[in-house]
Amino acid sequence: MSNFVVDERDQKFVLYEQLEIEKLTEHEKYADFSKDVFDMVLEEARKLTVDVLEPAVAEGEKEGCSLEDGKVTVPKCFQDAYRLYNEGGWMTMAHPPEVGGQGMPITLNAAAREYFNCNFPFLSYVGLTEGAAHLIAHYGTDEQKKKYMEPMFSGQYAGTMVLTEPGAGTDVGALKTTAKENPDGSYSITGTKMFITGGDHNLAENIIHPVLARIEGAPAGTKGISLFLVPKYLINDDGTLGERNDWNVGNIEKKWVSRRRPRAS
Repeated sequence: MSNFVVDERDQKFVLYEQLEIEKLTEHEKYADFSKDVFDMVLEEARKLTVDVLEPAVAEGEKEGCSLEDGKVTVPKCFQDAYRLYNEGGWMTMAHPPEVGGQGMPITLNAAAREYFNCNFPFLSYVGLTEGAAHLIAHYGTDEQKKKYMEPMFSGQYAGTMVLTEPGAGTDVGALKTTAKENPDGSYSITGTKMFITGGDHNLAENIIHPVLARIEGAPAGTKGISLFLVPKYLINDDGTLGERNDWNVGNIEKKWVSRRRPRAS
């Protein structure tokens, strides 16, 4: 079916004739999949995009985000989009079953994202969440995976990437954010970050921020930088949300996004 988001004929030519992804099903890792499954996934990506994500572009731009009493609210149309995106398992389609994923080829995931990119403002929320959860999946402890990764991959929690500072952009080694170890093994972090996409919003019940900071006494430059997980709400031992963490949002940055809609025949 034609649409103004993705040239489907071109996409399937690249997938099946140029890249020959159907051959992946000959390998044990993807033996449970088939071309019919791949086509079904692409059709569902098209439906979600045409019915939900693409219409939310103009509506979302019109309403925008707002900051009131220290809380950021996103456009109402993003709420349904976020729910349907997570219910469809799009967050983890290319991740292994061990972390709750479907284990699909990353090439197919990229093809689905070609649809979702039509609404990049929305995709930035789920994309950063997936990236932060993927980071914890690879480098986190078992406790951190249970506490943070699992609810992030389900969409219950969201995630970000907290790197940039007013005086440290591409030169992250110049950061001034510091971390001081507490008696209980946690850290108190002091500093200011900026341009944090999805730094606060009302899509998920909690937001997990991977934050770059330098532990007191660590060497200068990038070698002395550590990464910390800073939740919006502290998490109790039983998994329930505890008190609000001690950080706040000072301003909402207006970001410009260019959209290209190729015509499809």
